[in-house]
Amino acid sequence: MKIGIIGPGLMPIPPKGWGAIESLIWDYSEGLLDLGHEVAIFNKPDLTEVIKDVNSFNPHFVHLQYDDYLPLLDYLKCPHKAATCHYAYLEQPAKHGAYSQVFNYYNRVPCYVFALSEGIKKTFMLLKGIPEENVFVTPNGARNDLFRFDENCSKPNTSIYLAKIDYRKRQHLFQGKAMNIDFAGNHADDRFDINSPEYLGEWDKEYLYNNLTNYANMILLSDGEAHSLSCLEGLMAGLGLVISEYTTANLDTNLPFIDVIPEDKIQDEDFIRKTIALNRQKSISMRKDIRKYAEDNFSWEVIVPNYVKTIEGILSR
Repeated sequence: MKIGIIGPGLMPIPPKGWGAIESLIWDYSEGLLDLGHEVAIFNKPDLTEVIKDVNSFNPHFVHLQYDDYLPLLDYLKCPHKAATCHYAYLEQPAKHGAYSQVFNYYNRVPCYVFALSEGIKKTFMLLKGIPEENVFVTPNGARNDLFRFDENCSKPNTSIYLAKIDYRKRQHLFQGKAMNIDFAGNHADDRFDINSPEYLGEWDKEYLYNNLTNYANMILLSDGEAHSLSCLEGLMAGLGLVISEYTTANLDTNLPFIDVIPEDKIQDEDFIRKTIALNRQKSISMRKDIRKYAEDNFSWEVIVPNYVKTIEGILSR
C-alpha cells in the first residue's frame, strides 16, 4: 500500500528531542516500511504545499496526525482518509475551550477517526455522533528495539518524571517535596524551578533510549492526557508507573507495577510520597515482567500490523 502521513510541520521528523507526535509519525513510517509498504511523510507548515505533495504522491490512504488541519482533507484526492486527535482534554468537554472549533470539523470533513483509546472513541461517538463503524482504536506504541533494558536498576531509590514541563503535566506540585524525583523535559512553566538540582533539562533521543532504564519508576500526574507516549517508553525501559486518573488510557491498572493516584489525593503529599516509594520497591523486582507487558501490548511489532489491518479493512469496503 501507499500510505501518506501528515504531520504538524512545526519541527523535524524524526525530532531530536521533545516532539511526541513527530516521534509517533516516524515510528509508524519505520514500521510500515519494514512490512513492505510505501510511506511518505508530509510535514510542511504551508498547507498548500502539503495538499499538492499528497495529491502528487497519490496514496491509497492518508492519515492526518494533527487535526488542527482537518479542513485540508477536503482538498485531497485520496478517497480514504483518517484523522487522529492528540488533544489531551478530549475526554473532558468542559476543558475543550478553543479546541471546540477543531472538534466541530469532524462532522464536516469526510474522514475516519483513528482514536487513541476506547475512551476517546466513545467521546467521538457520543459528542459528535460519529458511527461506530467509522471510529477505530489505534493506540500509540514504543520502540522496544531502541530502548535499552537493564534487569538491574542502577537508581533504585529514584523516580523519573519525563514530560514537557508545563501546567498540564503538573510537575510544579511535586518538585522539592522530598519525593526522590528527577524531572526531565523542555521547560514551559514558570512555576517550575529550573535551577533545582532535581531538574535534568531536556533529554535528546539517544540519551533517553540509553538512560531511562536506570530509574526505578516513572511518574506522570497530568490533569489531562490522550494516550501518554512517555508512559509506554517507561514501561519499555522496565519502569513501573505512578500516574493520575487522566493518564490510564490503554493501561491495565490492575497490574501491581501500575499505581493510580485518585484525583482527590493529588494534593496529598504524604500519600503520593508513600505510593511512589512503594511502587519503586515493587517495580524493581518486576522489571522483566514490565518489559514483557510493554512488548506484548505496545511494541510497534504489535501496533503496526494491527494498524495495517484496520486500513486494509477500510480499503475493502
